[in-house]
Amino acid sequence: MNSPTTPRLNSPALLLLSDVDSVAEELAVRITRADRFYVDGGPLAEEELRGACRDNLAEIIRALAGAEPNLKPALAVGRLKAERGVPLAALLHAFRLGGRLIWEQLTTLSKGPGDPELHECAALLWELIDAFSDAAVEAYRDTETLLAHSDAQARYRLIRTLFDDHADGSVRSLAAMRTLGIPEDGVFQIVVVVPADHGAALPGRLGTALRDAGAHTVWDSQVDVHVGLLRTPSSREAERAIDRLGELVGGRVGVSSPFTNPVAVPTALAEARLASRSAGVGEDRVVRYGSDPVAHLLAASSEAGGSLARQILGGVLESASSERADLLAVLSAWYRCGGSAGDVAEQLHCHRNTVRYRLRKVRDLTGRDVTDPVQSAELYAALRAVEVLGG
Repeated sequence: MNSPTTPRLNSPALLLLSDVDSVAEELAVRITRADRFYVDGGPLAEEELRGACRDNLAEIIRALAGAEPNLKPALAVGRLKAERGVPLAALLHAFRLGGRLIWEQLTTLSKGPGDPELHECAALLWELIDAFSDAAVEAYRDTETLLAHSDAQARYRLIRTLFDDHADGSVRSLAAMRTLGIPEDGVFQIVVVVPADHGAALPGRLGTALRDAGAHTVWDSQVDVHVGLLRTPSSREAERAIDRLGELVGGRVGVSSPFTNPVAVPTALAEARLASRSAGVGEDRVVRYGSDPVAHLLAASSEAGGSLARQILGGVLESASSERADLLAVLSAWYRCGGSAGDVAEQLHCHRNTVRYRLRKVRDLTGRDVTDPVQSAELYAALRAVEVLGG
């Protein structure tokens, strides 16, 4: 920033400098009257406003009197007003009011309209006001950037606390919700999204779409998963928000049971994580906790589930890939269709005899028949293990 040129010692400015305290008092009064941001209880105390006025007026007047401009007070007031939330327009207006007041005082102290020293001050005064204003704006914007970064970091820490898995997370989660401004009443659900494309971000329009559905949301996005808290006024909006989420987000989406007490966040998070793992391998769908208990059980104990699948369906899993696919498909369709060979044939676009042949093949390879209740239950559990865990 270029500093204004300075003239020789100027007597009106020197006279004004000796009375800078009273000029600062007047400027503080004018600023308070002009801008609603300085009313009682505003962002700056009276002493702070008067002090900022005095420091800046003193340096501007000294520069008018011939000293080198000192922009430190301008930088300080720019930082202060950014920290207190005073609008930038109000900051600039204060400098204009200060320039006007200085000019009024100088004309009063001069020898008259023809005073050469007064004319010498005129151009320099507004050059100095511009320089001080520019410095204040620069400091204001730098401070805004730092505050925004600090706020983002603080919000990030709060969100991480909200979804904390620690034993005392319930109390900490409640405190985080209050700080984040999330209402404590209504219906809550935790959502875990595992993107179909590893590392994919959430859709940009997701927040707006969920707000339109009546949901207040907070998200913690990590490398391979997104965790969200949805708060809605009632169960109706909650269902609408989850349906909208399923339309917009690709991948596996786990949804916790609805809850109304915010301290249940840690438990709900565990439910949502388990629900997200309960979707079949390669399936992009929403799974609500409690909707598929067998899948939840298998996902909760993947090692046991994998052992179950190998023990019961080992012969099928070891078949040639094409035969394996056909046998698993007929078994899956059999359970979906409630044991109707005709419906299975229609779904798989094959003959009923083909369905019966493949089921006999499953029996031969596993030693279990779908018509026997106990053996059929074992086949179903093993099939769900393959679908949920792969294998």
